[in-house]
Amino acid sequence: MIRSFGRHGVVHRSIFSQIIPPFLLTTSSTHRSLPRSSQTVLPHARLHRDFHTFLVSAPGAADVLRARAVAPHLVRLLSSTPPPAPTPKTATPDPPPSVPGTSAPRKPKVELRPAPVKPPGTSSAAGKTTKPLLADVSAPPDAAEVKADNKESILDAVKQDWRHASTHGVFAPPPPNAGRIGRLWHQAKEYFKFYLAGIKLINKHRVHAQELRARVKAGGAPLDRWETRFLATHQSDLVKLVPFVIIILLLEEVIPLIVLYAPFMLPSTCVLPSQRARIETKRREKQRAFALESRELFRPLAQGAPLPSGTPLTALCGMLSLSTFGPPPVRLRRLRSHLDKVAHDDALLIKEGMGDRLTQPELLEALEERGIISDDLTSKTQKARLRWWLTGMQAAEGDAIARRVQLVARSALGQF
Repeated sequence: MIRSFGRHGVVHRSIFSQIIPPFLLTTSSTHRSLPRSSQTVLPHARLHRDFHTFLVSAPGAADVLRARAVAPHLVRLLSSTPPPAPTPKTATPDPPPSVPGTSAPRKPKVELRPAPVKPPGTSSAAGKTTKPLLADVSAPPDAAEVKADNKESILDAVKQDWRHASTHGVFAPPPPNAGRIGRLWHQAKEYFKFYLAGIKLINKHRVHAQELRARVKAGGAPLDRWETRFLATHQSDLVKLVPFVIIILLLEEVIPLIVLYAPFMLPSTCVLPSQRARIETKRREKQRAFALESRELFRPLAQGAPLPSGTPLTALCGMLSLSTFGPPPVRLRRLRSHLDKVAHDDALLIKEGMGDRLTQPELLEALEERGIISDDLTSKTQKARLRWWLTGMQAAEGDAIARRVQLVARSALGQF
């Protein structure tokens, strides 16, 4: 027996698995009993599935129980919970009829793009500032970043110089079982040996220079171009020797910085091959930069204008690989001194076959001293440029300095 709350009170439900008595087989409309002959024995499974007997206690009818046998499809009508009201369906408006000859309007195209990335640390609260996702490109780099880049470039240059010198036999390799401190100590000793050998070589050059001067003084053969440049280089090395020795004894670690930022302080015998190549490359890059940036300043000079002062003078010093530091009178004196040396060298080159006997490094050095850009040129073209310079100086009349300034300007403009 199952009890539940119905619409007319308490509902008792029971399931019979035996033969149904005749007094229970009544209809709900007439409440009359069926004849005894209509008693039927139903199988247990069918009776359990198809018939339910409900005993309903109606209020106001005491001691009156009426049993009704209800089919399963009528049991749903006795549910105590009313069914939900159906929701009205909204009628969808019919689309307007299309006009013949016209195309139907297209739907707007929706571009599927990712939403902007929300920067970290953003907040909707007022008064809080958010950090931009990307740094401003126009903002200058941080001093710490520039310092770190410079430090990394210096370390890379030192490592490259060491590898190059070790490969070419300038430095001896460290012991195979040496640790980090042992390798550093070995590198320091090899650098000290190299600089000491350079200083000793300067002393040997001093002896050779004395012999050359004595020969000329005794009335012997005059100096050729190689001997003249050798004496000039040795004199420059003697001037740089004393400060360089002081640096070695006190601060040997700053020599890589001198190579990068002040190569003019190093004697020629104390420069590694890779360091020399780096110095020459930077010098030629500086020369090319002045040629590209000062083209308008070189145009009047190429037409024979007098030697100027100020910015054109700085451009001329840059083209000749000279220092641009100092006031205009100092730069002008430096420029005149350099052009005087070039004039003496021109006379020696014309005397020795227009530079045909020069080696490749000597040819590049000669072109650089005259402000002629020699990058990406074949050896034949480089010799032709040097011959162009020397031929122009042979036909020069008047002021030789002004003529050389005009040739430097024409070289910067590419007018050969």
